[in-house]
Parts: sequence; C-alpha cells; structure tokens
Amino acid sequence: MKYILLTLLILFVNANAQEIAIASQVKGSVSAKSADKTISITSGSTLNSGMVLITKKDASVTVIFKDNSKLVLGSNALLSLKKFVFKPTEEKYDFQLFLEKGSASFESGKISQLSPEDFVFKTPEATVAIRGTKFFVKVQ
Repeated sequence: MKYILLTLLILFVNANAQEIAIASQVKGSVSAKSADKTISITSGSTLNSGMVLITKKDASVTVIFKDNSKLVLGSNALLSLKKFVFKPTEEKYDFQLFLEKGSASFESGKISQLSPEDFVFKTPEATVAIRGTKFFVKVQ
C-alpha cells in the first residue's frame, strides 16, 4: 500500500510539472531553482513554469520555448519563468518572464504572433510588451 501511494504521488507531481522549454548551448555554471530544489542545467535539460534560472560569472544558456521563442541569458543573471501557457487549439496563451538581474536577448515565437497581448517581459524598472520582434535587455 505504501508503494502505491508513493507511485501515485510521483505521478501527480510529474503531471503537474509543465515542461515549457528546453535548455541548449549551456556554457559555464547554470542552475534552475524550483519550489523544492535547485538543479544543474545542461544542454537538453527541460525547464518548467515557475523555475528561476541562475547563471554564474562567464555562463550563458539558450532557452527554446514550446512556441519556438528563443531566449539567450547572459552571465550573472536571474530570470523567473513566471508563466507559460501555449494551447493554440484552445486559443489560450500566457507568457510571463521576469528578469531580476543580468542580460537577455529574446526572439519572439508563436505566442507573440497569435496573441501579442499575452506576452509580458518584466524587469525591476519596466515592463516590455512586444509585438513580434527581437530585443535585448540588461538589468544591473
């Protein structure tokens, strides 16, 4: 009985962890923090909504989201993957990122084409709403 409950708990946790992106081109020390743990990120690591990406000195990571958006996070950065919903068949979209520090370049994907009002990129000083473009931002 104990094993059945443990198996059900693992399945429940995995079902609720929404994979939203994959890490590629990882250079240096990159980690991701979720509510309960911090993991080291390597090329091919999957990323979930709610994670915080952390890059150390001389580190960077390229993140490819499920809508084909591309983000390159530079060194000494802290970026929260606040929310990501991409359900084109249901016309549901929501993409929210928060860059607390560091630099990032971003190239928008399908969400900004299909529903540009549902993409928000926040920093401590400003909020960027894009309408299908590329941009670079640095927070010090």
